[in-house]
This record gives sequence, C-alpha cells and structure tokens, in this order.
Amino acid sequence: MRSKFLILILLFGCSFIQQRVNVKNLKFTYRSATIEALTLDRINFIVNLEAYNPNRIDAVIDRLDYVVYFEGYRAISGSTNQEYEIKANGRKMITLSGYILFVDLPDLFKAIKSSYGKSRVRITAEIRPEIKTIIGKFRYTVKLDEYIPLDWR
Repeated sequence: MRSKFLILILLFGCSFIQQRVNVKNLKFTYRSATIEALTLDRINFIVNLEAYNPNRIDAVIDRLDYVVYFEGYRAISGSTNQEYEIKANGRKMITLSGYILFVDLPDLFKAIKSSYGKSRVRITAEIRPEIKTIIGKFRYTVKLDEYIPLDWR
C-alpha cells in the first residue's frame, strides 16, 4: 500500500515537471509605435505589443520590464504596473509608455525628427516578462528588432 502511494506521488511529480518543461514562452510582436506628444522639452512615446500564448494553459504576465530603442537610441524603459491575463492560445495587447527629455538625448531627437515622413522606423526592445501559470512562475528575456511605422499624433 505504501509503495503504491509513493509510486503515485512520483508519477504526479514527474507529470508536474514535464508540464513545466513543456510550457512555451509567450510570443511578442510590435503592433504600433506612436509619438503621443512632442513638446519643447520631451517626446512622449506609446508602444503597443501583442502577446500570444501558444500554450494549452492560461498565463498571466505578472510583471514586464522593458527597454525600447528608436533608431538605436534608448527611448523608454520601465515596468508594467498591471497583470495581463492571456488565455490558452489567446492574444492580448500590452501598452508600454514613457518619455525622454531632449536634453538627455539630443541625438534621439535628431533620429526621430529625421524619420518623420519615412515609411518605417527601426525599433528594438528587450522585454523581460514574469509569467504566472498554474504550474508556477518563470522569467525570460525577449529581444525584438523590427522596422515599423511610427505614427505622429
């Protein structure tokens, strides 16, 4: 009886570990980048990402640290202050926002200004999500590098 109980615990433990190993990382894609406001001293940016959950279980982004670069210049960085629940095989839009002072990075202003009217701007990012699932939390780093349209409002 005792050995059957131990075998059941061992099988359950192996199953749990196998599920944890099979959890795939979320996929992130740029959807849009917008210069929200252009004042005399700063540029306010909004970057929208789409997160896709390729797993058979729901996932929650508990925290997301990010650094976003426009044309090679560090533009915005920070952490999200809210949870994003992404259903199994589902998608969710995530908004990253921030600003940069022209005094801090005059070359960024030149790069953004020179890209006005261009069809695409190079945006790179390092994103570090903390994912919460029914089988535990884990973190990993995602690097994105794309040319996307930059909207001016």
